[in-house]
Amino acid sequence: MEREVLLLNASEEVLKVIDWRKAISLLFTGKAIAPYNYQHVYTIRGVSQDYSLPAAIVLLRYVHIPHSSTGPSKRNVLRRDNYECQYCGIRLSNKVKRTIDHVIPVSKRGISSWANMVASCHRCNNKKGNKTPEESGMKLRRKPAAPKHGLLYLVGVSQTNKILWRRWLNV
Repeated sequence: MEREVLLLNASEEVLKVIDWRKAISLLFTGKAIAPYNYQHVYTIRGVSQDYSLPAAIVLLRYVHIPHSSTGPSKRNVLRRDNYECQYCGIRLSNKVKRTIDHVIPVSKRGISSWANMVASCHRCNNKKGNKTPEESGMKLRRKPAAPKHGLLYLVGVSQTNKILWRRWLNV
């Protein structure tokens, strides 16, 4: 059963997406509740009865999360770019070799930062080579930037859930 639940801090800021089992545990232990005036629920079948599980839950106690910036690892850059080549737009699945490209090459004093790294397919990365996009005649689909806190957890979430959670995601 694929029932993802959006976990919110007591301030209703997005923390992460959790599975339905963890959400039920937080609800039954009294650590979380359904958000105020939120009606979207999943039906979970139990042995003796069905349960309504909110598609989003709010922690009752505020959890301090240090807002240290998450580094631009290969996995995080791929997540930020939604597993799409930022040059040709191809979906970077397990069958397509996934690479990370430095927009300004390291050999030209480019650094490993969110603003200088993008997801790329192997073909586009080889075509661009040791040049800037302008020098290679290639154009980025989207300007790279650091993701907002918590949004890396939402990559791969279904469009249906993004609609259910639009109140917190600004979709």
